[in-house]
Amino acid sequence: MKIRFLVFAAVLSAQIPDFKPATPMLEAALRNDAAGVSKLLASGANPNTDRFFGFPVLTLAAVQNNSEMAKKLIVSGADLEAPDANGNTALMWAADPKLMELLLANGANVTAKNKFGETSLTMAMKRGDMQAVSRLKAGGASDATAIRSAVEKPIAALQKSGPQFVKVSGCSSCHHQSLPQMLTGAARKRGYAVDESVSAQQLKTVMAMFRPIREKLVDGSVTLPNPGISVSYSLLGLHAEGHAPDETTHAMTLAIARTQTPDGSFAVLPARPPMEASPFTSTALSVRALRIYGIDADDRIAKARAWLINARPVSNEDRTMRLLGLTWAHAPKSDIDNAAAELLAAQRADGGWAQLDGLETDAYATGQAMVALIMTGHRVDRGVAYLLRTQLADGTWHVRTRSSPFQPLKDSGFPHERDQWISAAGTSWAAMALTLSQPEVD
Repeated sequence: MKIRFLVFAAVLSAQIPDFKPATPMLEAALRNDAAGVSKLLASGANPNTDRFFGFPVLTLAAVQNNSEMAKKLIVSGADLEAPDANGNTALMWAADPKLMELLLANGANVTAKNKFGETSLTMAMKRGDMQAVSRLKAGGASDATAIRSAVEKPIAALQKSGPQFVKVSGCSSCHHQSLPQMLTGAARKRGYAVDESVSAQQLKTVMAMFRPIREKLVDGSVTLPNPGISVSYSLLGLHAEGHAPDETTHAMTLAIARTQTPDGSFAVLPARPPMEASPFTSTALSVRALRIYGIDADDRIAKARAWLINARPVSNEDRTMRLLGLTWAHAPKSDIDNAAAELLAAQRADGGWAQLDGLETDAYATGQAMVALIMTGHRVDRGVAYLLRTQLADGTWHVRTRSSPFQPLKDSGFPHERDQWISAAGTSWAAMALTLSQPEVD
């Protein structure tokens, strides 16, 4: 037994790294001892030679947010761009405003990247440090590269799973076709990578579902689930992909128009939250679909606008879709501004939004709210930081389902198992929000 214990102890000791500092300079830096570091520098110690597990001494000061120590090192010639083992510079580690200002004032490079392609701005966003984000942007930092990567990865995941969803389900959907089409349409305008062959295939898939029933849509002899949402989303997706009005899209608008109620809203069977549960969703999307593809739709849009102005939202879906609907219905600016203020007031301390007051923040509610706010001219930097911070390594966001599973799961290959449909929708909204936060390219 004693021999086995000694062998185990020997193996364990071989696995535990030795954290003993190799030099007095490192020892003082690890003690967070600015005075000790200053004394060693005064005696001729080189601030650029010693490293602790790949960390330069200046980076150790930055990790501990010790601006006094960092200043003494910089005055003595410390290399501001010396990377740690992962390529992070002292500025990337700096979280203290005073320390960050010191590094920037001495010429720290705000565009430097680590081996993962992250910059000081990326890391500040992941920390949710909006003061640092503002200062870095003022110093010339740009989030364009981080956002490009954060958008192109989910586009690839959605375009991979979209055709598979059609194969296993036999139809197109809002979550795997329409919302991804809205995303790729916006991404294309900003020069982001889109697989155009998949986009063309998905457009044909949507049209193949509606074209054969065109006559039945015209005479009303076919019943579709929640046309104000499902058909409207389909038309928004087609529009995003540049599909011109034709006989099929006109027939689809007739199916939508029949669902308008006397009060001006568009009917919905509220069985599948959050996407198919709100009259604000059916009304806003119907307004947009009729605006794009409808014929003689002005009276219907006017009635919907009056309802949206007076109706009171409860959930984030309600608030977001009300703002979008008012915008698409060309409501008075004061009504749009009031709706935007109400949505902004629901933003959480972490920068995101929640579907309901009692739920956690998630990418679906956050991305959706951000899209509506961006479209009405509002900045959403805290939301951008939240989405970059919570995006998973595969480029997607995980959103928990709230719908009762009365439909059997048709596995599209998108991540997150039984949550994959709402996660695909949430990923689309989130990536769309990040996309719209960037300017269009020529």
